[in-house]
Amino acid sequence: MSGTPEQVACATLGLFILDRFEWRTLGPDGSLRSTKREDDIIGGGGTYAILGARMWLAPSRVGIVVDRGNDWPDKVERELRRYGDDMWEFRDKPDEPTTRALNLYTGEHRDFEYLTPRKRLEPNDLPPRLRTAQYLHFVCSPTRALVIAAQLSPSFSPSLVYEPIPDRCTPDELPALREVLPLVRVFSPNHEEAAAFFGLGPEEVARGERGGIEDTARRFLDLGAADVVLIRSGPLGAYAVRRGQEENGVWVPAYHSYADGRATGKVVDVTGAGNSFLGGLMAGLVLHPDDLVSAVQCASISASFTIEQFGLPALSRGEEDGVERWNGVDPALRLAEMRERQAQEDGRR
Repeated sequence: MSGTPEQVACATLGLFILDRFEWRTLGPDGSLRSTKREDDIIGGGGTYAILGARMWLAPSRVGIVVDRGNDWPDKVERELRRYGDDMWEFRDKPDEPTTRALNLYTGEHRDFEYLTPRKRLEPNDLPPRLRTAQYLHFVCSPTRALVIAAQLSPSFSPSLVYEPIPDRCTPDELPALREVLPLVRVFSPNHEEAAAFFGLGPEEVARGERGGIEDTARRFLDLGAADVVLIRSGPLGAYAVRRGQEENGVWVPAYHSYADGRATGKVVDVTGAGNSFLGGLMAGLVLHPDDLVSAVQCASISASFTIEQFGLPALSRGEEDGVERWNGVDPALRLAEMRERQAQEDGRR
């Protein structure tokens, strides 16, 4: 007699995408000198988010919908299944290509564009297994977020983790955002996106440093945020504040901190870092429901593994101890290290 299926902890409406990475080198006169290209690199905001959660949870407890188009590479599926069969909800799409995008690097500048029509996943697209999820992550405009929230029902009402899409973080979207914030458990822009909602540019954000970010977080609470506002702030770390505990906001450092040189040689590519951070956050909230700091530390660690290479981090399992290691490291060890660093930093304040 089989037992009751384990409840899914974390799901995402973010996309699975096959990325093309292209690096262009320009000459002194601006002409194209050379190009290097890699295709069929697994990516997408949803993929990174769910792998960020997978670093802490079994594959049966996380999930994402993956559309297999008519150009689906077998090698991609083999790579995905290395992370666990149960986490991938495949849908065959024989009449359309797999979603693809270009990540173009010209010097230090990065551009992103879709090479195929962009898709959307709706809550109704989730299969029954994922409709048991405790947390649901999605990336979109505030206007779109309202549509997603309206599709939920008493039979499927997960805690929502909302990541706004960068080009829709504008003052024009504030009215919709005001309606969305009371509906989501976590609202998490990065520091530039957060400021852009109020018409502030990157230079003004940089001048404000931590104090400016804290003020911006409180503005979202004033707009009606229901629970957690979490502003991801690159090398500064992340600032989290909770409704009802406005005076107890906390900074959690980036694991690969620039301040103490830990990032030197470790940060290879930040693609997907924010998505992975929020996947780690969902898992952290499941594992540490009454400890926001530990949840954000889990998020920071998930992001740390994501930025150590182009593409996805490597997963291995110890032959003797059976412990899962990401890029050769047990996430629990990084969590213990981060807790020690956090205590030291808090003690200096």
